[in-house]
Amino acid sequence: MKTTQIRALRLFGITLFFLALSGCTAFPIYKPVASEITTPLKVSGWGIITFRTCNQSDKDRLQLDVDRTTLTGQIPAGSCLMVNAYRSDSGYQVMHYCNARLAFDPQPNTTYVLNSGMVDEGRCFVEIVREDLSTETGVVMEPSVRRAW
Repeated sequence: MKTTQIRALRLFGITLFFLALSGCTAFPIYKPVASEITTPLKVSGWGIITFRTCNQSDKDRLQLDVDRTTLTGQIPAGSCLMVNAYRSDSGYQVMHYCNARLAFDPQPNTTYVLNSGMVDEGRCFVEIVREDLSTETGVVMEPSVRRAW
């Protein structure tokens, strides 16, 4: 192994160790049941995307199962969802973490596009638009998007 690979493995191991100490846990992956009405959510940007219905607590969040080929996952349709994008970024002796969230009302047979990013030094954003291939940009604003609590 090269020295850089060994350093990367050490850093990964140290990160896992501190995550274990902090009590951070992975969220369960969302797998819809056969009778559940879902709609597609395309993901742009990077980070871990979780969601819950608006009447659930944060401990009930589920992680979006994103297909690595299409960058699309399925979300429940027909009721309010709170969507959260967790992001981290590291540089020379600096590490930034942030969470951005919003709420919206996904409808069946509608494709949504989620974009998330880090602006600078721990400030991040998440946005959701509706796919509309009849427009010049291919997307339109989603009117149900609002601040999440």
